[in-house]
Amino acid sequence: MKKFIIIICLLFVVQSCGPFLGTIGVVSLGAHSKQKGLGTTINDNIIKTKISNFIFKFDENLIPDTKVFVNNGSVLLTGKVEFPENKIEITKLAWSVKGVKEVNNELQVIDKSSIKNIARDVASLGEIRARLITDKSINSLNFSIDVVNDKVYLSGVAKDKSEMIRVKDHAVSARFIKEVYNYIILDNDVR
Repeated sequence: MKKFIIIICLLFVVQSCGPFLGTIGVVSLGAHSKQKGLGTTINDNIIKTKISNFIFKFDENLIPDTKVFVNNGSVLLTGKVEFPENKIEITKLAWSVKGVKEVNNELQVIDKSSIKNIARDVASLGEIRARLITDKSINSLNFSIDVVNDKVYLSGVAKDKSEMIRVKDHAVSARFIKEVYNYIILDNDVR
């Protein structure tokens, strides 16, 4: 009977540590299987949590329809939003989190814009991206560009002020563009 009570007590002690040990094991296994370190996995999870929290604070109704994926500081946003302004704001929120190296916003806008506006926005977006890619003094991967109703929204991280100005100049000179909103931060910006 004494052995039985000891075994029961040990089971309760081990059982209470089980979830904790299991969580550590899953995170470690996940980090190893993704070929990134435990530290990077933890950082990515922190970034994801912060972005999700910012989206919730911005508009809690957006959470069910948006998904955030983070891999080595590269953020992918998917899902749907009702208005183009929401897509732009979520991009800005993602860039505001320390440790973010890239934001790919693939959120779909379900707003009903005219076909003419959509065609002009797509043409302007393609023109700006082409200019950034062909400009050797700009690392085009560091910038997100959104065009909505002839307005350009720039976000990302520039290595210095001259790179930021060049990106903005490319956007200003694009066909159909009426306004440019610059949310680019500098690399040495302390957030």
